[in-house]
Amino acid sequence: MAEDLVVEVITDLLDLPGGTIAADTPLAAVDGWDSVNALRVLVYLEREVGRPLDYERFAAVATVGELAELVGADAGIRR
Repeated sequence: MAEDLVVEVITDLLDLPGGTIAADTPLAAVDGWDSVNALRVLVYLEREVGRPLDYERFAAVATVGELAELVGADAGIRR
């Protein structure tokens, strides 16, 4: 599922303890979330799904769940 992938990628790349983020977590509230780490997450997600994600839509998402919806839609996987 896209949500599991997004949570795993953010948790791993930002070195967060498991269970600290959920679908309703605002990205701005994620410890370590900044423009550099956002791009790291984007690149990693694109590698994982094997295709580019829409950057403008990526930049507009506000929550982990919205990011999962974008990944699911662009990569054709369930949220």
